[in-house]
Amino acid sequence: MRFRPSPEELQATQITRLVDDPAADTAPSEGGTWAERPEIRRQVAAQRRVAQELRAGGPDVPARLVGSVEAKVRQAYGPRAAGSRRATPGWRPAVAVAGLAAVCAAIVIAAVGAGGSRPSIPAAAALAFAPSTGPAPAARSATYLDASYGGVTYPNYQKFSVPPTGTRTDRIGGRPALTVFYRLPNGTRLSYTVFSGRAVPPPAGTKSVVFAGVPLKTFSTSSGLSVVTLVRYGRTCVLAAKVKPNVVLGLAAAPVLAQARA
Repeated sequence: MRFRPSPEELQATQITRLVDDPAADTAPSEGGTWAERPEIRRQVAAQRRVAQELRAGGPDVPARLVGSVEAKVRQAYGPRAAGSRRATPGWRPAVAVAGLAAVCAAIVIAAVGAGGSRPSIPAAAALAFAPSTGPAPAARSATYLDASYGGVTYPNYQKFSVPPTGTRTDRIGGRPALTVFYRLPNGTRLSYTVFSGRAVPPPAGTKSVVFAGVPLKTFSTSSGLSVVTLVRYGRTCVLAAKVKPNVVLGLAAAPVLAQARA
């Protein structure tokens, strides 16, 4: 099945060009007065803020996440008993600090992709457990949110009672990525991540399926996530949630089907 870009998807691509080339704001090839429209300038400014944050390496690890790790380390090692003579001076605190550093490093790698050599779809899926660092995008239409990245506009799932709840920016294996989070009707969180750059290869064990005529790839993780990935406009999109695979498959296919009907 071949899909042609909708006007909104084409507009998202043009906005991405303006973000990448500030001099294009007044270039005739970008539509002249079109680029000066208030809503277009607002979207360009918002995406430039996202791009700037991505170039800076993404957001810091949230304080509450660090606090949770500290609590786990204390639970694992325990505080030194007051007045204990059996404890070797300096040994247990050193282990606790080393343990905390190791766990924090693991969180940074898993949550924001620091230290990875290649972009990874499983790492993007793990963001389903990461906190939001930005507000939920507003709706642009019944089909799309007022958020796009790399020419891909994020879907509006309101008709499925799946509202957006937040966003975050990351570097996964050195590759910038933008995630929009949604809340499913049962309260479960869904992440929708778009990678910048060329398509990211799926991991081993990924299954190719056709859902409602839309070709998709899917796999499950040991943490219980159902993951679906597809390529839209050359960008890899990754959806993940702790629900049955068909739920994520349906949400991944929905905007593609809407685009085909447009």
